[in-house]
Amino acid sequence: MPKLPQWIQQLSGAEESIEPALVPGNWFVSRAFSVPEELKGREIEEFAELSAEEISPFNLEQLFWGYYFNEETRRLFIYAAYDQKLRASMVDSEVSDFVFPDFVQTFGLKFECPTLIFLQHEQTLTGILLPANDTIPQTVVGKTLEIDFNKEDLADAKQQITSRIREHVNRLSEATLCNPVENFGEVAVSDQIYARNWDYEESKSKPAIELIPYGDRTGSPWVISVPATSVLWALDIRKSEDKDQLVKRHGWTLFYWRVSVIVILLFFILAFLEIGLIGLKKLNESEAMFVTDLAPKAQKVEEKANILAKINQVITNQLLPFEMLDWINQFRDPEAIHFTRFTAEGGNALQVDAIGVNPTVVNQFQEELKQSGMLNSVTISNNRVQNNRTTFRLRIEFKDEALDPQTFFAEL
Repeated sequence: MPKLPQWIQQLSGAEESIEPALVPGNWFVSRAFSVPEELKGREIEEFAELSAEEISPFNLEQLFWGYYFNEETRRLFIYAAYDQKLRASMVDSEVSDFVFPDFVQTFGLKFECPTLIFLQHEQTLTGILLPANDTIPQTVVGKTLEIDFNKEDLADAKQQITSRIREHVNRLSEATLCNPVENFGEVAVSDQIYARNWDYEESKSKPAIELIPYGDRTGSPWVISVPATSVLWALDIRKSEDKDQLVKRHGWTLFYWRVSVIVILLFFILAFLEIGLIGLKKLNESEAMFVTDLAPKAQKVEEKANILAKINQVITNQLLPFEMLDWINQFRDPEAIHFTRFTAEGGNALQVDAIGVNPTVVNQFQEELKQSGMLNSVTISNNRVQNNRTTFRLRIEFKDEALDPQTFFAEL
């Protein structure tokens, strides 16, 4: 996707684009935000960090996350995933220049009216809702497909994703986004499913990717320009310390190539072969020291990965906290009940500290949860009335197989 600078390609003999690693986007929770006009530069990145923590019950150290910012519309799209869920998909991340969720391939598309598009990548089908004249998505919803999926499976998944986005738009009360799409009737739903054209021959001067209709369908392709390197680093989901190390490594690589050019020029101009040999020797020593320094770090990373893999085997069949919280929110009146703290227990239970406007609203909320048929128990404790407000602690336990952990919808 991103290319090496042209002069480095000529020196190194590299002729093909460096492709990033793409991970399943259906494991990510996401949300669009409007960024205040007074925020600039580094402040936007800090705003993104705070937003990533806001949309997830986990702290920043436990997340793979990235963001996409449109300076023109002042909108920012943030996406984050629990790092243990993505370990298996991140095995090649250390040898990739960039790591993105698969839906990032659509970033840059813009339509004159609100449009819902669909992207198929490997075993994931994703729906992306784009507001009019804006490249920042409002909603991203993904679904995992079976390994041997067929056209009927794609059509069924597309219908489920469309229904999910329709429900979200029609009940939207989004204070974080200016001028959101609030009426699904205004949305143009694409009748095509698009996929990456891996045989696309991009321009050497303007790197781009092409999305084409999936399967035997016909239609106009979408060509999307690859953004600047600074934007690619913002889109990258790896930990900040890993990205800082990679940026430095790329900087050293560029430095080494420039030194090589100078040495070659000096060799031809001054005929000082000894200077060239000394330069190459130092370059090799620096590379050897770099590899030596990385060896113990690589061993520690491998040890942590093995531990996390074992933990992941234990939690694979547990319910996702995002899914449980999303389900509870269906019964909550946002004007009458506010959640203040959220804790997952044992993989199928939640404990929520909340504030209600009065006891009647709290009791009604409890009864609606009990009558849902999805729960083993609903318990309210620490019920206190003070200053015309009711504070309480809610604990609910889901029945086995009540929710399907294989399908993850990005909006909460």
